[in-house]
Amino acid sequence: MKKTSYCLQLPVATEIPLVFDSPHSGIQFPQDFRCQASLAALKTGWDAKVNELWEEVLEEGGTLLSALYSRMVIDLNRAPDDIDPDLLAAPWALCKPTKYSDRGMGLIRKLALPDVPMYDRPLEIEEVLQRLCEIYHPYHQVLKTRLDDLCQQFGAVWHVDCHSMKSTGNKMNVDAGERRADIVLGDNDGNCCEPGFVEMVKTSFESLGYVVALNKPYKGGYLVTHYGQPLLNRHSMQIEINRALYLDEAKFVTNDNYQSFKRDLGVVISNMATYVRAKVAAA
Repeated sequence: MKKTSYCLQLPVATEIPLVFDSPHSGIQFPQDFRCQASLAALKTGWDAKVNELWEEVLEEGGTLLSALYSRMVIDLNRAPDDIDPDLLAAPWALCKPTKYSDRGMGLIRKLALPDVPMYDRPLEIEEVLQRLCEIYHPYHQVLKTRLDDLCQQFGAVWHVDCHSMKSTGNKMNVDAGERRADIVLGDNDGNCCEPGFVEMVKTSFESLGYVVALNKPYKGGYLVTHYGQPLLNRHSMQIEINRALYLDEAKFVTNDNYQSFKRDLGVVISNMATYVRAKVAAA
């Protein structure tokens, strides 16, 4: 597990302080990774093609960071100490489980799906430390560095955390059994991003005919709450895309609407870039 754990794509146009990251679009597994869940179960946590859907941001001067390893190995959208102690072979003072661990989906997954355990054995602390060292920390370090550099250069930075969601929540989700909107925007109830940016993104999607929900059922995970500091001109928001819009959810292959939906995302990206440029020019 010595290979790079992320893909950082830099802008191909004049740089602007807009950074997209896709922490769950990876589907690789370390050679020494062992679990009892099937590959089909592991794929259900995969944000398939999400990094590709947003790649036009590079043409607008933005940055795109995406994970290479599956979130089922370690979840980059969780706090580094959000660990269920019941997963481990020995007590560990680092463990500070949250609501995510309570549902079996903390930093290290306990469940791949409802009632589908990941492991048939306790994990050694060294295994978790290795995943933190070789996958988790490198991703967060490169994201932090990019955000820091752009904020220093431009006086502000906008960070968009990109995800996909099942069209209907399962028993591990807070909205189990409910049909979801086309797009869910999460700004942690206004605490992580300036309202103007969120409203612009919401309006952009709605003008294209999409049904948009705000902070329901997703308010934004660790990446948004950790990096979003609006008082310091560091703005983070999460975008969840309903997988049915572009994907065959059972087969994890793109559907006939993929290209059309990607073109619509290009419009949203262009609107984001225009907004950011205007904000920078007015500063």
